[in-house]
Amino acid sequence: MASRAIRGWAGTLALSILLVPAPSPAQEAERSYQKKTFFDFDDDVVVGGLKRAPNGELVGAGVGTRRMARANRMAARILEHRMRRRRPDDLKLIRRAAAADVIVVRGAYDRVEAVLRAVRVQHVVIPKRLLARVPLMSLQTVMVNCPGGLSKKAHANLRRFVKTGGYLVTTDWALTDLERIVPGYVARGGRNTRNDVVKVKVHEIADPLLKHVLAGHGKPRWWLESGSYPIRVLNRKKVHVLMSSEEMRRKYGHGPVVVSFRHDDGRVMHMTSHFYLQQAKLVSAREKARGTSFAKAAGLDAKALKRLKKKGLDRVEAGALNSAYSMQQMTTNFLVAKARENRLLLGRFPHRAVRAFALQSGPGKSAPGLKEGKVGKDYVLMIVARRGDRVRVRDLFGRTGWTAAANLRARPAK
Repeated sequence: MASRAIRGWAGTLALSILLVPAPSPAQEAERSYQKKTFFDFDDDVVVGGLKRAPNGELVGAGVGTRRMARANRMAARILEHRMRRRRPDDLKLIRRAAAADVIVVRGAYDRVEAVLRAVRVQHVVIPKRLLARVPLMSLQTVMVNCPGGLSKKAHANLRRFVKTGGYLVTTDWALTDLERIVPGYVARGGRNTRNDVVKVKVHEIADPLLKHVLAGHGKPRWWLESGSYPIRVLNRKKVHVLMSSEEMRRKYGHGPVVVSFRHDDGRVMHMTSHFYLQQAKLVSAREKARGTSFAKAAGLDAKALKRLKKKGLDRVEAGALNSAYSMQQMTTNFLVAKARENRLLLGRFPHRAVRAFALQSGPGKSAPGLKEGKVGKDYVLMIVARRGDRVRVRDLFGRTGWTAAANLRARPAK
C-alpha cells in the first residue's frame, strides 16, 4: 500500500502542469504511468511545495551554521525579488513546474531540497534506493545530494536518462557516481580539501547557467567541506568550467568548482561542496558589512529593502549573502534552462501511440518483446528508423524498440 506521502505527491502530479504550456493528453499519459509506478513502492517520498516554510526557515536543512541558514533564507527572497522584476517569464516557468519535474535524491551531507524550498520550486525528494527503479522522463531534472553512493542499477537508469535528454546535477562525493554514469568527462582528482572557504571566479558570464549569478558585489566565496573532492577535467573540449578558484588549485591540485557539459541529448552539472552552502569566511570590510549593502548592489528598491529589513536583512553579512545567492541563482538557472529546452525536446516527438503496445527487439513481427517495454496509449514518440511498415521508436522514458507504423499517428500541429 502506498504511503501517505506518495499519495500526496501523486495528487500534486495529477493537478500540476509540466514545464511547458498546456500539456497535451499524451504528456498526461506518461505522468499517469509514472504515478502508478510510484504507487507500487512504499518508500518515504516527500513533496516540496510552493509555500514558504513556517517563519521562513529552511525545513529539513539541519546542516550548517545559523548564520548561513539566515543567509540562504534571505538570499532566496532577494533572488525572487530580482527575478520578478528582471526575469518574470523565467520565474513563471519554475513556478509552473509539477512536483516530479524536479527529483531530488536524498543525501546525508547536503540539502538541495532546502534551497528549492527557499526559492519555492516544487520538487519530489526520494530515497536513493528508489532511483534504481523509478522510470525517469527526459523532461525531468534529477539532483543528487552528497554523498551519492548509488547502485549500479541507478547508474544505468541515470545514464539512459541523460543520454535521452534528462538534466542531472550532482555535488561533492557524488562525483564518483558521475564518473560511472557518464565516464570520460570529469573525475576525482588532487587532494581532498580541508574545511575551507575560497574565493571563486565566475567564467563564461554569457552562459545561461550564470545569468545574474553576480549581483554587483564582487567575487563570491565558496565553502569546501572537510574531505570535498576536487574536480579533474578529463575532456577539456566538452566540459565547461563555470566557476573556479585559483586558491583551491594551489591548495588542492585542481581549481574547477562548478562544471557543466552536454552528454548526447542531456546535460550535467557538478559542483565541489554543496548546493546548500553551510559556512562562510568573511575577510574584507565589504564582506562583513550588513546585508543591506548586498541587497542595494543587487538592485533592490527602497520598498523592498524596507520589507526585508523587517525580516532580518541586516542580521546577515553581505559576504554570506553573496555566496548563498550565487549558488541559488545558478541552481535556478539550471532549472530554467531545462524548462526552455523541454519545448524543443517535445518538438522531436511528433507522433503519438493510438493504442497500447509492447516494444519489440527487432523489426520482424515475431521479434521478442522488450522487458519493461510497454508503451501506453497517447504516449508521445519519435521515429528513429524505418523498415517497410515497421518503425523503431523512442518514448519520453528513453525506451527504444520496434513496432508497427500503424500503432502511431502524427500529433496535431500547434
